[in-house]
Parts: sequence; structure tokens; C-alpha cells
Amino acid sequence: MNLQLAIRLLRETCALHHTALNTEKSYVRCLRHYAAFLKNPQPKPLVSTEEKIEAFLTKVALAGVSVSTQNQAFNALLFFYRYALKQQLGNINALRAKRPAVLRYCPAREETLQLLTHVTDVHGYPTRLIVHLLYACGLRVCEPLNLRIKDLDLKSRRLHIHQSKGNKGPCRAFP
Repeated sequence: MNLQLAIRLLRETCALHHTALNTEKSYVRCLRHYAAFLKNPQPKPLVSTEEKIEAFLTKVALAGVSVSTQNQAFNALLFFYRYALKQQLGNINALRAKRPAVLRYCPAREETLQLLTHVTDVHGYPTRLIVHLLYACGLRVCEPLNLRIKDLDLKSRRLHIHQSKGNKGPCRAFP
């Protein structure tokens, strides 16, 4: 198939599925890389589509890209074959990039208390209150910045959070 025709078909399919413009651009970029890979001679002849995709993804993984880049390439090709070409794919067993092990740091209770005691208000702005709300109620940074007096319910010990991430609920109890 002609590359320009494949790209046009991919763009039309992305428009039909209402994908984001950035997703469409990245899928087209992945398709171009895949087409360039297929033009190069391979040491072993690749017969099936699954073998071609496996070889491409393995090459991408060996190039040292991040896991998300390889997953994006895989999803772009899967979308192209499944929705644009209407061709179902079998198992694809490619070498996958590994996520690096990340050690998370959690401060000890003493460190947290020491941090909370050293926070001071800045230029009349209630910085201490905001930091204590962040810590005690588990709020995100933007949530206490949008609080109003009427969002505080002292009788039932509730704090009303508006437009929280994922609309996870209007109230949070505070200690």
C-alpha cells in the first residue's frame, strides 16, 4: 500500500473515531517509522503482519526508547490495522521495553511534623492553613486555593470541595 494513501486512511479513521489531534499526529508519525522500517531489508523474511509488527516493536525496544513510546507505537499500529484496514491481528510477542524501577520516598512522621511547624504565612496569605489542609485532608494543590468560607461546615466537620479531579465527591471530612 502507498504510504500517502495509508496516512490519509489513518487520518480519516482518526476523524471518524474523534481522536485528539495530537493522537492523530503521533499515530501518523509511528506509521511513517513503521513504513520506513518495512522498506529496509530484513535479515529474516517477514511474511505475516504480526511478524512485521513484532520485528518493528522489537527494533523500537532495542533502540532504547521509553515504555510509553513503544506502547504508543504498538497502539498506533493496532489502531491502523484494526480500524483503518479492518484487519484483525493475532498474538504479537515482541520484545517490550522495561519500566525502570522507581523507589518512592515517603517522609517519616517526624519529618512531616517538622516540615509543618516550619511553614509560615507569607504576606498575609494563609500558607500554613493551606499546607495543613493539603496534609490533613489529602487535597490536591489547586483545591484549597479555590475554597470559600461557605465551603466550610463546622457542625458536621466537612469541607466542600468543588471541581475536584474526577468529580470524586463534593465533601471531605477533616480531623
